[in-house]
This record gives sequence, structure tokens and C-alpha cells, in this order.
Amino acid sequence: MQFQMKLKEILFTAFILFYSLLSAQSDGLLWKISGNGLAKPSYLFGTIHAYCDKDKIFTEDFLSTFKSVDVVAMELNLNDFSTFVYLMKSSMKESENSISSFLTAKERSLVDSICQKLLGDSLKNLDKRTPMSLLGKMYLSDSIIGCSPIPLDFIVAELAKRNNKESYGLESPQFQDSLLNSIPDSIQVKWLLEFAMDVQKAKNDFSEMLKAYNSQQSKLIYELSFKTSPEMLFLKDVLLDNRNMNWVTYLQKNIYAKSYFVAVGAAHISGEFGMVELLKKAGFTLEPILIKFDK
Repeated sequence: MQFQMKLKEILFTAFILFYSLLSAQSDGLLWKISGNGLAKPSYLFGTIHAYCDKDKIFTEDFLSTFKSVDVVAMELNLNDFSTFVYLMKSSMKESENSISSFLTAKERSLVDSICQKLLGDSLKNLDKRTPMSLLGKMYLSDSIIGCSPIPLDFIVAELAKRNNKESYGLESPQFQDSLLNSIPDSIQVKWLLEFAMDVQKAKNDFSEMLKAYNSQQSKLIYELSFKTSPEMLFLKDVLLDNRNMNWVTYLQKNIYAKSYFVAVGAAHISGEFGMVELLKKAGFTLEPILIKFDK
């Protein structure tokens, strides 16, 4: 009887270990897309918009994979000068309504103090920004991130240029702008106030997100995106699901003629309507590739 119990314990432990390994193998930031008649594989990579050490990710193995493709597709074609110009103009564009007009005197004082603390500037000078753009500027400040962050999307664009790869934008900057502009100012201000009332929570949330990213856990990143980015929960179908479906439809039509390295925000990788699941449903084989991060 004791032998049978011991054997059951060993088998149960082995099952748990096998399941854990299986789960680990079904997650990641970098995925190989093959099968379904493809002559050459393409790749899917989840980026993060604020990172401190790009060299940790872009190892020789990673770069070898990157160099093997024909086209680098990003959410926006950051190698297109017109895209760059639009982003610059958009960042300087003033809102019709000032942020202060939505705030009480007490709330204005709070937001102003956070602007001073994180950005070294006053709410008065930043008042004509949209609440979302000010929130983004605060969230990406050195105080929250812990460094002067680097958007990995821009590094991918630079790698494409350096390696003479064709660059493609899956969307236009005008379209991306329209998504965020569809969120009412009152909702944006609510999120700005929530941030201002608990800056430490924002620090903790980003730290948790960064830990998940460095652990290459796209499933966890997907879940955390709803915690750290309230707009994701508010407009999940618009900001995630619909865009994922559009991108996969484009890839289905184009990755037979040319191989692609697709770099999109890591929150787009997992989920029921994430790109991995959608590509699998389209008949492709998706295999995670472990990135051997440099220490």
C-alpha cells in the first residue's frame, strides 16, 4: 500500500512537472509562424513601449532571426518620414478643453503637484494637453520607470533600417489617434486623477509588467495590461481584438510572398483574440522561441 501511495505521488509530481513545462512552452514574446503552406517562416514579436536596456533583448540569436526575414511590419511604420512628422505634430497639438476645466480646485492642486514632482513642470504649462497624453507623459517619466525609457518599437524600426529591410506599418498614426480620441475627456480625466492619487501604485504596476516582460510571459502581460492601462478594459474590442483580427487578415494575404517580422505591443500576443490564437485558427503553426536575454 505504501509503495502504491509513493508511486501515485511520483506520477502526480511528474504530471505537474510535465504540465508546467507544457505551459511554459506555450508562452513567450517571440513566436515562429510556419506551416499552412509557407515556404519560409515568419515571426511575431511582442514589444514594450518603455524599456531600460535594449541590448538585453537584442542578442545575436534574436538578431539572426530578425535578419532572416524580408519585411519588418510594425503597428506604425516608424521609418516613414510622414509618420514621424504626424507624431511630432500630434504630440504638440492642443486640446479644445483644458484639463483644469474638468477639475475642482483641490484636484487641480493635486495634479499640479504630481506634474511638478514627475515632470518638473506645472499643470498651467501642460493644461492644453489631452488628459491621456499628460497621463502617458507622467507614466513614462523616469520616476515611474526608473530610467529614461526606450520604446522597443523605435529600436525595431532602427534595426530594420540598418539591415535594409522593407518596413511596413500595419496602421496609420491617424487611425491610432482616432482610437484614443474616441474616449471621452471626462473618462480620461478620471484615469488621470486615479494615477495622481496613487503614484506608487503606478510604479508597482509597471514593475510587475516589466517583471512579466523579462520573464517572457505574454499571457500575464495581457492580463496586466487591463490593470496598468484602463483604456484597454474600456475599449478592449477596439484597441486589441479588432486590430489583432485586421493584422492577421493582412498577414494571411501577404506572408506567402514574403517572410515577415511582426513587432506589435506585447498585449496583442495572447488572449482569446490574441494574434497567436488567431494565427493558429487560420491554420498556421505557432512555436514560442525563448530569447536568451543577455545579463
